[in-house]
Amino acid sequence: MSPQFLIFNVFPLLTLTLTLTLAHTRHIITITAPNLHPTSLAWDPKSQHFLLASRFHPIISSISDAGIVQTVLSSDGSSVNAIAIDSPRGTLLAALSNPSSIAAYDLRSPRPHTLIFSSPLPAAPSGLAVDDATGTVFAIVGNFIYKIDPEGNSSIFSEFNSALGGIVHVSRGFLLVAQPSTGTVYKVDDETGRGKSVLGKGLGLGLGLVLRSDGSALMGGDDKVRVVRSEDGWGEAVVADEVLVEKGLLMGLVVRDGRKVYVLVGENGDDDDGDDVDGGILGRKFRIEEVDLVGKDGGDDMILAMVLLGFGLAYFLYWRFQMGKLASSLNKKRA
Repeated sequence: MSPQFLIFNVFPLLTLTLTLTLAHTRHIITITAPNLHPTSLAWDPKSQHFLLASRFHPIISSISDAGIVQTVLSSDGSSVNAIAIDSPRGTLLAALSNPSSIAAYDLRSPRPHTLIFSSPLPAAPSGLAVDDATGTVFAIVGNFIYKIDPEGNSSIFSEFNSALGGIVHVSRGFLLVAQPSTGTVYKVDDETGRGKSVLGKGLGLGLGLVLRSDGSALMGGDDKVRVVRSEDGWGEAVVADEVLVEKGLLMGLVVRDGRKVYVLVGENGDDDDGDDVDGGILGRKFRIEEVDLVGKDGGDDMILAMVLLGFGLAYFLYWRFQMGKLASSLNKKRA
């Protein structure tokens, strides 16, 4: 490898890569949509769009990174409390409150997407989780968890002593479930339904729960997102960090591409008379915002930066060595 190649190709590329690695700008999508009234958020990896559930018409919308809003599903009477994506099967799952049910739609079909099944429930579900391996859906209904198979057959799966909030399925055969009133997180066996507390009471939050590819969970509510970790397979867990969400109320959170965490935030919005409209809770104005976890759990980025610096140093030393050999060779010829 020639010194000229190192100087004009390798070093600039290393510098650019290192700069992009260390520099981080949060991605924020701000939307003013008086009729959207969002309730929860999901990420569709195939379309690379966010999906937004709504209390009113339209009930589910698609939002691009540029903030372009498109209707995915419409209904005059339904209200969606939560949505989830079954990526392996290309299915969109919606927790409906009118009627109280879980509806599954085929995302591979043209819009409006084809209904696969509608599973009635005794009350409005508030949270959803999917087992990607089997397609089984777990739905929170008050203090119960219902289990819905891929054909839409539902049954009571587990019962708790108070209402539940966030729920997420972990590929190792269990669920993580949070209680909004206490912030307690339970590990629930996805076969037996037996639950065990892994994060104690008194921490609050618990309205949303998502899992990252590094094994950490994030729990949200009010104006906070907490990073929850376990070192023993979720026998016990601890709160590793906390991030404040500014200027609004957290209404949902989702993981994008395995690691990036985004929150749905209802901002304070004024109506035409200057009066506050429900503190932004109804979502006249809202934003989808990347949570700033850089410096909090961005160790992988720092490791990558150090590796790149190591490569750069190695190339520099190699270049110095080659230049030394060249100088020595020239001196011998002159002599």
